[in-house]
Amino acid sequence: MPPWTGPARLLVGLAQGLLLALLYHAASAQLWPATQAIWFRPLLLAALFVPPVMVSGMTAMRPRRLLGQALILILLLAALGAYSAWRGDLGTLLNGPALQAWQDARRQPWDGLWPLLCAAAVAVFIAQALLLAAQADGNNRYLASYPRYFEQAWKLAVQIAFATLFMLLLWLILHLGAALFSLIGLHFPDKLLSQASFVIPVLAAAFSCALHLTDVRPGIIAGIRKLLLTVLAWLLPLAALIVAAFLVSLAFTGPEPLWRTRLATPVLLGATALLVVLISAVHEDGVVSTLRQHRVMAVSLWCACLLPLPLVALAVYALGLRVAQHGWTVDRISLALVIAVAALYAVGYAVAALRDRRHLAPIAPVNIAASLMLLVIFLAVHSPVADPARLAVADQLARLKAGKTDAAGFDYDFLRFDGARFGVRALHGLAQDDGLPATAHTQAQLTLRKSSRWNMANRVRPDIAANIRMHPSGQTLPAGFAAVDWKKQSAYATPLCLLRPGTACDGYRVPVPGQAAQLLLFDADDTPSLFALGEDGQWQMQGVLRMAPACRAQMKQSAAAGTLAWLPSQRRDVVINGQRMQLEPSQGGLQSCGLSAADTP
Repeated sequence: MPPWTGPARLLVGLAQGLLLALLYHAASAQLWPATQAIWFRPLLLAALFVPPVMVSGMTAMRPRRLLGQALILILLLAALGAYSAWRGDLGTLLNGPALQAWQDARRQPWDGLWPLLCAAAVAVFIAQALLLAAQADGNNRYLASYPRYFEQAWKLAVQIAFATLFMLLLWLILHLGAALFSLIGLHFPDKLLSQASFVIPVLAAAFSCALHLTDVRPGIIAGIRKLLLTVLAWLLPLAALIVAAFLVSLAFTGPEPLWRTRLATPVLLGATALLVVLISAVHEDGVVSTLRQHRVMAVSLWCACLLPLPLVALAVYALGLRVAQHGWTVDRISLALVIAVAALYAVGYAVAALRDRRHLAPIAPVNIAASLMLLVIFLAVHSPVADPARLAVADQLARLKAGKTDAAGFDYDFLRFDGARFGVRALHGLAQDDGLPATAHTQAQLTLRKSSRWNMANRVRPDIAANIRMHPSGQTLPAGFAAVDWKKQSAYATPLCLLRPGTACDGYRVPVPGQAAQLLLFDADDTPSLFALGEDGQWQMQGVLRMAPACRAQMKQSAAAGTLAWLPSQRRDVVINGQRMQLEPSQGGLQSCGLSAADTP
């Protein structure tokens, strides 16, 4: 390693810290470029990711090639940052209070930037690992062998983890020193540590120095990596057993309890990601290691390769149900892209287990293909090619115009607050589209004037009587309930059927002996809420019953049959200054009624 490498890396870290400190100061003081997102975001992305790339590749690449790759990365990040700023620029599309609210939010340059930063961090890591592996295999090569990819990826991951830990420990030591000096009346170290212009360059330089130290002693990193892989490997049998038990249990309970959680797709994808990481840890670079020769580990690895396939299939089905009911949204498109990558892993690992049970050689090309696929998806979703907001807005508009979604129940707030500039432009189009009902024109105009998603003042009042399906058949809403303007009540967790047109609830009249009339509503998520007629003759929301999904169907049956057993409250309330204070339960979470998911009627 050339003797100039250490000082050069230190200088790069200091330069990064100074640039980040300047950007932080501009954001705090509302100075240029923080006032212009189209300049601030590209500069921030380049300052965050280009210096670490240069530091990690300084000894592995020739200077000309390193500078060329850094320039390409700067141009890519600048383009992605500029597009991110453009798609979120609503300054020419809003007016009045809505424009003022948007301008106030834009005073925080970090607003809406975190998803891009996290995705860019993953993409830059993958790209740098691929480039370092190709460089290690030969100066003129752009592809490397799988053992080299595996080695460089895990080495880089351990280096970043070590550098991050080193940086945090340095920060703690500096604060400890400042506290010690404060004990004897010397407060200048504490004041110095409160200055971002000092802290940010110091931490950035520390990160670069830590990356250099891991290069100077590669044997230490190799030992840590080996230990980490061994620990992860022995978690695979337990993870495989848990996932297999879940799938077997699902065969008896059926998928309905899973769908009711509304979290099926993210949880299933999380389990798939865990299995992929653990399988890669055991498979390592493809060579049959001593660890893989252990019979328990070999059987666990083979079984684990088959488990992602049913998990991904369930995730596809769960997402398909939501899309069929409500169409595409930004979150669902993002999940669909993640599912595409997970499907590649699942199918590839299953083929590897069935075709090459001993060596599982097909895992190597699957991992490489998935990494390249992630890079392509990152570039596509953060550019006009496959922007989830653009695609989701187009799908929702198509559903509205095709009559799949009623104009009264259409989610106009999605266009305004989740659809970026594409959604706001769509609202302008809806307000002038003569082919749509007058409800769409009115609601689009009102939504364009909203300064907040939770601002209910401009929302079209729903037809509550039409939104609530009374049970059993023949029952009617209590007198006066449909006339209440619930958006003025501002009660916590008010069912959406009382606030939004076209949103359904199930209603049950539940008379309680000795008390005024009461109404039990179940919203779209089957969460029950209780309403009662007060002494002043006005309907009021009493609260929400948080219970396990298995209990809700039983409660509906009891409510329809009129057999709900209402008991006096056992809470210990206290009156302070004439106000009744309620004692909250010490045990959080959902209440259980003694039923499991398998007992659901």
